[in-house]
Amino acid sequence: MLSVVASAALCFSPAFRVVPQSVSSSSGFPRMSVESMEGVGPETGGKVFDPLGLSAIGSDATLAWFRHAELKHGRVAMAAIVGLLFHINGIHFGGYLSPTYKVTFEQLSAMGPFDAWAAVPLLGKIQILWTIGGLEHASECLNPEGHYMKGGTPGDLKFLKRFWDTPGFTKKLSAEQLAEKRLAELKNGRLAMIGIASIIAATAIPGSVPLLEGAKALKGTAFALPFGTF
Repeated sequence: MLSVVASAALCFSPAFRVVPQSVSSSSGFPRMSVESMEGVGPETGGKVFDPLGLSAIGSDATLAWFRHAELKHGRVAMAAIVGLLFHINGIHFGGYLSPTYKVTFEQLSAMGPFDAWAAVPLLGKIQILWTIGGLEHASECLNPEGHYMKGGTPGDLKFLKRFWDTPGFTKKLSAEQLAEKRLAELKNGRLAMIGIASIIAATAIPGSVPLLEGAKALKGTAFALPFGTF
């Protein structure tokens, strides 16, 4: 829970914009290509990294869907990495998560990440998943600027008012600074996705990630059902 609070500003930083090349007069949807989108950098030699040609398999709406998915999964991965760092370093709240079921934060901190999730009482799991579902619903259905596949901005959560940037980090930033922050979010999200996937792989299949082989902090099971065991 502490990790969720600590990573809130990171997870819901400003959304990335697709830079339009022209506008379709029939639909009003921005005409765009993958070359015009933010995210190209020296990491890939200044070129678009798309060896499978996925960016060309659909329409502009498909490309917007890909970008929204990349941003959303990157944010989730960044939250997961921050949460894992809190967890393996024993940073947690004091007292009980659930006095009814006698579950303390200290007990959860001593477990592996997925074991800790399994130990959370059912009502606690429902609260967390309900919050995630609410954010998902908001991003898909409540943006007054329109759906990201119909002219809206992929990854946009600014319509949630203060929630997306509760500390107000972006209020006084210039357009150039906001663009830098958006690019940083995209790249950090990509790295976080690779990182958390590597951690799960190393936990599930020992030796599959040489750099993480024998890491004592990676303990417990590598998988958990959404609502625990039945």
